[in-house]
Amino acid sequence: MEYSNGSGTIGSIAALVSDWRFANASSSVMADESGSNPKSGKGQPSSLPSPDGPNPSALRLYNLLLAEDNLPDVLLVREAIREEKLPLEVHVVSDGQQALEFIERAETHADAPCPQIALLDLNLPKRNGFEVLERLRASPKCNGVPVVIVTSSDAPADLQRATEMGAGYFRKPASYSGFLKLGDVLRRLMIETGAL
Repeated sequence: MEYSNGSGTIGSIAALVSDWRFANASSSVMADESGSNPKSGKGQPSSLPSPDGPNPSALRLYNLLLAEDNLPDVLLVREAIREEKLPLEVHVVSDGQQALEFIERAETHADAPCPQIALLDLNLPKRNGFEVLERLRASPKCNGVPVVIVTSSDAPADLQRATEMGAGYFRKPASYSGFLKLGDVLRRLMIETGAL
C-alpha cells in the first residue's frame, strides 16, 4: 500500500518506519505476532502501550480493541492515536477469531478488559469484521461498545450494514495525512461517549 505525504508518494511503509516511534512499535508488534516476545504468547492479543508510552496527564487509559491483520495499518492507527494524544491502550488482534476470544474473555473473566472502543477491519482472516461486530452486539457485557469499521471497502452495502448495526465507518484512505484523520474520529467518539 502506498501513502502520500502531500509532497509526493511514499513508496513503502519503510519511509514511515524511519521515525523511531514507528520502528519501536513495529519491532514490538512483530515480536508479539511471532511469539518471540516473552510477555505475549503467539496468537494472543498484544496490549502494547502507545509508542510514546502512557500519557502522564491521563488519569485513565481506555481499552481499544483493534482487529487488523495489516501491520502498516496497525502502525498508522497507533500514530493517529499518538497525534491526538488520546488516552487509549491498544489491544491488537490479527484475526477475527482472536477478536471473538478477546470478547469472550471479557465476559467470563472479571479482570479481562472489555473494550471501550473497537476498530474492526472487515477483511480479517478466520472471521470477518461483521462477524466480530455481531458478536459484540450480542454480548451481555460489551454490546454497547462504540465500533468503527476501518476498511478499504467502498461498497454501499458494507456501509449500510455497518450503519444498521450501529457502527461508524472509516474508509482507509490512500494518503498518510488522510489516515491520521482517524485520530479525530476517535477523539469525537470519546467526547460523545463521555470518555473525554
